[in-house]
Amino acid sequence: MYTTGEIAINIALETPGLDTLDVLVLWKGFPTTASTETIFTILKADWFHLQENQYVQFEPTTTFDVVVPGSHELALAVPWGGTSHPVWFKDDPRVSTVKVAGGVMNKPVMEAVVATTAMVESEIKTLPRDQWDEKLAEIAKAWSAGMPPRENPRLNTSIDSVHASGPLGRKHVVIHGNSNYKQTGLLQAWAAMSLLQQKPLRAGFASGCQAFGHRQLLGVLRQFGLVLDPVVTEHR
Repeated sequence: MYTTGEIAINIALETPGLDTLDVLVLWKGFPTTASTETIFTILKADWFHLQENQYVQFEPTTTFDVVVPGSHELALAVPWGGTSHPVWFKDDPRVSTVKVAGGVMNKPVMEAVVATTAMVESEIKTLPRDQWDEKLAEIAKAWSAGMPPRENPRLNTSIDSVHASGPLGRKHVVIHGNSNYKQTGLLQAWAAMSLLQQKPLRAGFASGCQAFGHRQLLGVLRQFGLVLDPVVTEHR
């Protein structure tokens, strides 16, 4: 999850001297039942971003009004638990600050997510800890309307956008894609195939880009028609 955004981050970091990452992940579609359960699992956790190499906790009800790249629209986004990027770049000497916003492009759905998050904070997290899972499962079940339809690349689009900045430079990388679940499945299948044939670039706890290389993973996604060439704008 978030590997396509991590690819965009690493393309931005190919330019030396950029130490601050402002990341946006948006997609069109509706989550599967399993994804919905995952989202409600995230609501149990504390959420963090990286600020000057230190984890800083988000307020649980934090929201962002974001500009959608390539569109005249604004969107509503949330921290999604802080995402994995602050962890992957915590000890990267190139990076000091990472903030990530994410969500679906359907604004009413996001407004419902924000309202549900507030309800979890006020009505569920005030209960004894051993009752959280049961209550969250009930909410997740109410949200799930069964399996969504098969992804249509004309409808199920994705945007991964990274603004990278430093004292003397700025760079914006956008990857437009489609079919998030196909992206996920392809990356996992390719990773398994690669591990059967060669050693990863990094062993142990590692991200997709750390283990296999961001340019390699971008090539795999491009090969199967799931992302466009990154749009890169740089100012130095």
